[in-house]
Amino acid sequence: MAIISPQAYCLLAGPDKGHGYGALPAQLVAMENAIATQDPVAASTLNRHLCRALLEQFTLTGSPWNLPEKFELLYEQQRRRIATNVIAKPDDYFSFANDPFRKDLAILRHRLIPCGAEFATPFSGISRTLLLAGGWRQGIKFIRVIVHCGGIKPFLELHMHPQCIDAFNPEGWLDTYENLADFLIANPSFLGVQSTSWFLDPALEQVSPHLSYLRRTPENCGAAILYAGDDDPQHSGAFATSKSRRVLYAAGHYRPRLFTRIWPRQRLLQRSWRGLPPDWDERRADSS
Repeated sequence: MAIISPQAYCLLAGPDKGHGYGALPAQLVAMENAIATQDPVAASTLNRHLCRALLEQFTLTGSPWNLPEKFELLYEQQRRRIATNVIAKPDDYFSFANDPFRKDLAILRHRLIPCGAEFATPFSGISRTLLLAGGWRQGIKFIRVIVHCGGIKPFLELHMHPQCIDAFNPEGWLDTYENLADFLIANPSFLGVQSTSWFLDPALEQVSPHLSYLRRTPENCGAAILYAGDDDPQHSGAFATSKSRRVLYAAGHYRPRLFTRIWPRQRLLQRSWRGLPPDWDERRADSS
């Protein structure tokens, strides 16, 4: 196997126009795979160097998006976190097969935008499979929301980073909605916000009611929630931090399902969450 210098390796990470936050140039991915097959530590060392180089080169002026002022602080928090990772994380963290590392690279490559509780990739559209996934009633609902949005792309698509959960709470999500609205105003080409997750499942009303706000607030403020399919129980995030959901699944009382949230631009920009009483979600939970 030919030896490649860190500098030459970094040059392989040039611009890439692929979809999704994790898109990387094919040459770079092939090189990492070839090196890791023979020397995993060498591949990790090169990826650590790549992350450090991208961090040193990173500027907000390099972003292709118009960033509201609040995003400067959000990015600075991520820069500090990633800088700590470069120093402190073990070798196996620095692998393209490790999704958190791939997300770190995506942040530094302006393919993933920090918004608070989650991150947004601007390379997204709505899947047409939602038209048939939930029966004819959902099909009608899907058509209506797409007509309201004005198309199936481009949308901001939200993703969780397991290292960034401090804002994953009701107050943090309200701030996130505000940030998303600010971003949409500054970037009028986007039709809205979408995401797919197990925690948008209405079944959480009974299984994990403390998480029901994740669906209730967007739905109450104009988002459509559509069934997307069953989740893989072997890899579902529903079991990552919850023993109770694992017990319910084992007993046959719960199975993780995926739901897609489509929040049209106009409805999100109404910021209807501002008009909700502070305890509105608790009141609804008590009456349900």
